[in-house]
Amino acid sequence: MSFETLGSCLRSVAETEDYNDNGEGSIALTIGHVLHDLRKQRNLSLNDLARLSGVSRSMLSQIEIGRSVPSVIVLCKIARTFDVPMTAFLGPEVIARPVRLSADETPLRVSSDGKCTWRSLMQNKPGLKTEFYEVTLLGGAIEKVSSHPLGSKATVAVNEGSLVVALDGLRHLLVEGDVFEFQANADHAYINPNQDQALFYIVLQLTHN
Repeated sequence: MSFETLGSCLRSVAETEDYNDNGEGSIALTIGHVLHDLRKQRNLSLNDLARLSGVSRSMLSQIEIGRSVPSVIVLCKIARTFDVPMTAFLGPEVIARPVRLSADETPLRVSSDGKCTWRSLMQNKPGLKTEFYEVTLLGGAIEKVSSHPLGSKATVAVNEGSLVVALDGLRHLLVEGDVFEFQANADHAYINPNQDQALFYIVLQLTHN
């Protein structure tokens, strides 16, 4: 999306967005939610962000609660502060388009013992609250996972082999084709009870403090 197209989009939103009684439009709320998530992730107060971006605290507050659609210049200052593209603030509703990710573009994370591999199957975007992984666990391996924020959920689907989910002192055995959903706000572990490799998928629905 070009600079001119983005500016036109924001002007159109400001002029035609259907606001409710609280003055909140859906696009304004999207921008506000992304701004809020980014600010919390960086542990910045509104005063901190105002100092870093050069945008007044009052304006940032109005944008964050969805009462104001920022101009391109203001959005540029905010985006530059967070080192993200301006289009990130418009959300999938505005810039949705098909995306193809090659194998090289899907980040891999390998455990310290080399027995577990996590492959991210989603693009990393500011404010994203859902994560999707393909996980490979070698035979007999254990992958320990730290707790996520309160209210977060995990859904595990086993594609190949068997898997044990250790959670709250209990062990839940899953076999190929099983799906298991649980609250992920406590430490847990994935265990491969067999010698053959296990392949499973994890969808994380996260809350951000």
